[in-house]
Formats: sequence, C-alpha cells, structure tokens
Amino acid sequence: MQDKPEKVKEIYKNREISWLQFNERVLEEAEDESTPLLERLRFLSIVLNNSDEFYRVRVGMLCDQMLVDENIRDDKAGRTISEQLKDIWSATRKLRTRFDAAYAQVMTAMENFGVCQIRKSKRVAERDKSFLKNLFEQQIAPLLAPFIIEKNHPFPFFENGKLVVGVTLKTKNGKDCVGLIPLPDSIERMICLPSEACRFILAEDLILMFADRVFHKFDVQEKAIFSIIRNADINEDEGLYDYDTDLSDTMSKIIDRRKLMGPVKIKYNGDNCPKLISYLSRVLYLKKRQIFQYGTPLDFRFLSELENRLSENSLTSLCFPPHVPAPNPNINENGNIIEQIIRRDILLAYPFEDVSAMLALMRQAAADNRVKSIHITLYRVAHHSKIVSALIDAANNGKQVTCVIELRARFDEENNIDWAGQLREAGCKVLYGMPGYKTHAKLLLIELADGKNICLIGTGNFNEITAHVYTDISLLTAHRGIVADVQKVFAAIESGTFVQQADHLLVAPLCMKNRLIEMIDGQIEKKLRGKPAEIVMKLNSLTEKEMIDKLIEASGAGVKVRLIVRGICCVIPGIPGVTENIAVRSIVGRFLEHSRIYAFGVGRRKQYFISSADLMTRNMTGRVEVAVPIYDPACQAKLRRILNSNFADNGKARILQADGRYKKGTLSRWRKPRNSQQELSGIEER
Repeated sequence: MQDKPEKVKEIYKNREISWLQFNERVLEEAEDESTPLLERLRFLSIVLNNSDEFYRVRVGMLCDQMLVDENIRDDKAGRTISEQLKDIWSATRKLRTRFDAAYAQVMTAMENFGVCQIRKSKRVAERDKSFLKNLFEQQIAPLLAPFIIEKNHPFPFFENGKLVVGVTLKTKNGKDCVGLIPLPDSIERMICLPSEACRFILAEDLILMFADRVFHKFDVQEKAIFSIIRNADINEDEGLYDYDTDLSDTMSKIIDRRKLMGPVKIKYNGDNCPKLISYLSRVLYLKKRQIFQYGTPLDFRFLSELENRLSENSLTSLCFPPHVPAPNPNINENGNIIEQIIRRDILLAYPFEDVSAMLALMRQAAADNRVKSIHITLYRVAHHSKIVSALIDAANNGKQVTCVIELRARFDEENNIDWAGQLREAGCKVLYGMPGYKTHAKLLLIELADGKNICLIGTGNFNEITAHVYTDISLLTAHRGIVADVQKVFAAIESGTFVQQADHLLVAPLCMKNRLIEMIDGQIEKKLRGKPAEIVMKLNSLTEKEMIDKLIEASGAGVKVRLIVRGICCVIPGIPGVTENIAVRSIVGRFLEHSRIYAFGVGRRKQYFISSADLMTRNMTGRVEVAVPIYDPACQAKLRRILNSNFADNGKARILQADGRYKKGTLSRWRKPRNSQQELSGIEER
C-alpha cells in the first residue's frame, strides 16, 4: 500500500468526514416523512447534540493540534489538519441548511395536531400580546441578570451550551455597546399560551422579544440568541497520579477545568445581526467560519416538556408505537436464575428482550446465601440505577462486592463519581482501573460458595435505561473456562496489571488485536487453499489502521468481508483489485445499533464472538476490553438471526459505495421492504 500513495485517498476515508456522514444518516431519519413527527424532532435533537459533542471533542482536538503543527496529517486519508477543518466547516453548513428545513417542515406539520411554536412577535395574536407582556414583566424580568459590555466591563464567562440573548445597543450619545442576557436556569423553558391547543414560546424567544424592555435606556439595534460550544479535549491521564491519591478528586478537577475550556464554535439564531456576530467572533477569538446561524432552537431539551403537554391521542399519532420487550424464553424470572444459567448458556438481546431478567439476576444474587462475592465493571449507569441498588443490597447482606468504576467515561464523570461514593459508603470495594487505560469491558462475575460460578459478558453497559433503546447482547454462562478467564481479568485489574494470555476470551490491550489478526489470517489461509472463507463484523466504528489493512489483505485474497458499521468507517469498499470483496452497510433506526459481533468462517465451524470493543485504536490498545466466544449452538443461531436480519435490511440500511458515499438500500416490486429492528422486535409498520 505504501508504494502506491495515489491510491490512499481511494481506500481510506478520513475519520472526521466519516463521522459527519453518520450524523447525516441520523438527519435523514428526521427528514423521513414516514417517521412520526415527534420522533423526527427527537432525531433532530440527536443530530444537534451529536454535532455539539463532535465539536467539543474531535474539532477541539484538531484545533489544539493546529496550534502545534497545522501540517500534521491523519494516518489514513493523509489530510492535513487545516484540510480536515475546512471540510468539517463546509459539511457542517450543508447539514445545517437541511437541519433547518427539516425542523420547519416538522413544525408546520405539527400544527395539524394543535402544536404551534411562536418564534416572532408578528405571529403573536393581539389577545396574546398582553398575556406575554405581563408574564415577561412579572415572572421573567425579575430573574434576569443582564450585562452591558463596555470598556470597564469585560465579556463574561458563559459555560458550554448556555443560552444567551445578545443585543447591540446605541447610547443617547451615539456610542455602540453590547448587551447580554443569559437564560436563567430557574425559568421553565417552554411557556404555553392560553389556548386549548398546544401553542408555546420558548423562554429565550420571549426574552428576545422583550429585550428592548430590559435595555430600555438604549436603542436596541440587533438581537440574537447564541450559545458557545467549548473544547472538551482534555487528556485525563496527563499527570493523573502526580497530585491526588483519589482518582475521584482528580476527575472532579478535570470536570471543573473542562467547563473553562476555550470556544470552538458559536451557534446563533437571529436575523441581520452582523455587528453582534463580528463582536462575538473578535472577543471569543473565533473565525467567522466557526460561527453557525440556525433557524431552529439552539438546543432541544424542551422536547420532554412538549411531550408532557400532549394528549394521549396526539402521542399515539406523533410517536412510534410502544415497544414492549419480550421475555427471554430461556429464563424464568420467578425461578432461580443462577441455577438456570448453570444448566445452559443464555443470550440476552436488548431491547428486543426485557432487561428485567438481568435485574432479577442481580436482585437474586444480592439475597442468595450461596453467593459469596460479586464483581462488576461499571462504565455508564442510569441516574437511578437499580443495578447499583442491588450491589448496595448485596454489600449490606454481607457479600463481598467489588466494583470497577470507570470515572473517565466522557461526560458521565460526575454521575460515576457520585455512585462511587455511595458504593464505598455501603461497604463495596471500589476500583478505578489503571492509569492511562479505561476499563470498557462489560463484565459481571458471581461467585458461589460451592464453586459453581457464573458470569455475564456483554456488548453494552449495565444500564437499564439504555437497554430499552440500544441494541446490545449479553452472554450468561457458567462455562468453567470462560468464568476462569473473567476471574483472571478482575484479578489483573485489582493488581494493576493486564491479562497477557487467556484461554477463551480476547482481552485488550495485550491479547485481543493479535488474536483477531490471527483469525483473519486463518480465513486468508483457508481461501488460498481453495476452501470457503468469510469474515463478518458488526461494529459501531472501524478506524484502526492495522485492522483495516488486514481486512483489505483478506479482500485481496478473495475472502468475503461483510461489515455492518453504524458510525465511523474508514475503509472504502468495492474498489476493484483492492477492496472489491468488502461490503459495508450502516443501519440507523429507532434503536441505536450498539452490539459488536465478530464471526469467522462458514458452516458449522464458524466462530462467533460478542464484544465491548470496536475496531478503533483506543479499543485495541488503550482500554481493557473483552470479547467472548459463543459456543452454544442455540446462542449461535440467535446471533445468525440478528446478522441475517441486518444484512437483509433494505429499509433503514445505507450501503457504502466505492465513491465513499452512502446509498439507501433499493426496493423493488419483487422485494418487500424489510426493517431489521422491526423484524427483531415484532414491531409492525403502521
């Protein structure tokens, strides 16, 4: 590959552009007129949140690198930082235009259901003007803390995402200045007007409407709502153990530091306000291409309030039909679940099957006198976690409970710090993993006094909330070899070392990547000997260059490589003589595709694994990750059903083309539309 640099751009996709393509696929769900209207708004909310987090993390990182050397190139597509940033800004503007159009279309359609957002004073009926004026003066204005920026009053600090109303002002003496009104946290965001219908105005729009009353001594010339998106690219491991013995103290300091990071983007909503935007650009040291105008609200956290205002009849028409997870047919929740697992392996598939089986297992383990100890890894847990409550109950019942809590789970640090404190107070042993390596593996180990131990190994977090909206898989097993390997992983974490060899599990950072390469090589060797060979992988992201190159090598040898990659995919398939045997598809739908499945070979000898790890550098070499083989034939059949349904999807699947673009699966009169998530959950089309 290195001898043919001219082919680099054809084979590899830049990571950042691939991520923007993923967010475009989410936007397509919001543009899809077959999607219920409130769900389309939720997809728009996801698009906006994704974009803000992308700028905070990835663009923040690129901006930091730009200060060091703007000619640094990414290791796959070979693009410089400045080239990447230009592409990002350009793509962001194109998506924003579509984003605005989708929001306008949805809100216009929502008016048929009595939902009407008031954005500007000209849309306010005469009977409502006095209501809004009185509400503003009596309830809103007393809570406001406006700033006037003059020579002796510098620009104040606003935290990430804070909504602010900005105005340009002219004094009686003809001098120009700027006024700022941050939206108070205590104000209800969604303000409903007196009406049988759901007519509302957002608090920031109401403040904008009456900004001249706040600055009544000035001539208000320009008005806009803006929000500053700040860099969050902090190296959590830098100097991590130099000054604190307690990682929770360190992470608290990092969280505080993140709040103070520099701006990377400004979003604003307002018409004809060049002076204000020029001022913000100058005072925040941003280029104008880092400032984006929206025709929509700047955050969508009001959606939950909107949903609460709607009638049951409206919600039926505006939302997806209710999803009721099925019970796992192999688990009797009223019986002894531990004994059921000892008798046979069980595969749980969320959200198609109910997470209640896992919660019942946790409750039973907490109360069962045979259970002597519980070990678990926690990465992202629910705010009111029933799982953590069960662990606390187990500790109160005298069991040894060890919790490996990853405090460095980005943007969940504060929640995890709180849970760590509660678990420690209950008598649980709390570990934070190792310096420089996040513990991302999803492991539960339940040890019994009689030595009949069981474990759970999954693709997703121990989180009963996300289990209703993320597609994830968990293996429950008493397989002695697998259990022994899980014990080895926990022992390594407790001793501050890594697993160097495991008999059944693939364990990062030392013995996962090499084992995966060996299995890919095994398929290459089979193909070269004229035997059937195939590699199937279902992932969230594919960015690790050595793994990509190995898949390209397999393709070159004639091995069929079929990939389901929801998000970032840095290999371009279908290039003759290079990646012609690689096929890539992405599925974006009602549920977030989150499970990772690896499969090697064909027929009865096909090897199946489920894993917490994507094929990314951070997963392969910078985290503690685990992949577990699936030995039970019934569990393997379940994985085949999931994969076959994903590959047959022609409704929500997008196929990555050789030109680097994604295309929706084609429908014809000979093939009925197939939505894999509906098939697997039993949800029928309306």
